[in-house]
Amino acid sequence: MPKFALSDIPEVKGLIRFKKLLINDVCQYDQFFDQIRKEGNLSKQLIGLLNNLNQVANLKRLPKEKFRDITPAKDPVKEFEIKKGDLRLYVFKDEAGHIVVIGGKKSTQDEDIGWFRSIKKQYLESKK
Repeated sequence: MPKFALSDIPEVKGLIRFKKLLINDVCQYDQFFDQIRKEGNLSKQLIGLLNNLNQVANLKRLPKEKFRDITPAKDPVKEFEIKKGDLRLYVFKDEAGHIVVIGGKKSTQDEDIGWFRSIKKQYLESKK
């Protein structure tokens, strides 16, 4: 079973707390941001993604093109996709706050959601 930890996201401030998930001391969120910065061509979208996170953290309502509920039917743990252009962040709600698990691109959306749900399940089982 992987070892999970949570860390604050210093760029996001507001009433809703957003935490990034570390798996065996590796943060997928940080790796995603580093990759996008290195590629360089989606840097403006990355800034927009952080802006959307901050708006949600400050209780601003966003249209579904920027923030949408992707929770499967009958799943008690809420899941969200935060979007800006081609970039996505996958988040679930926990008593610790909103947990940002992974980031991805629109082109890998289906795979990313599957991976996100697998990690979410392992995290929740580790807390039992």
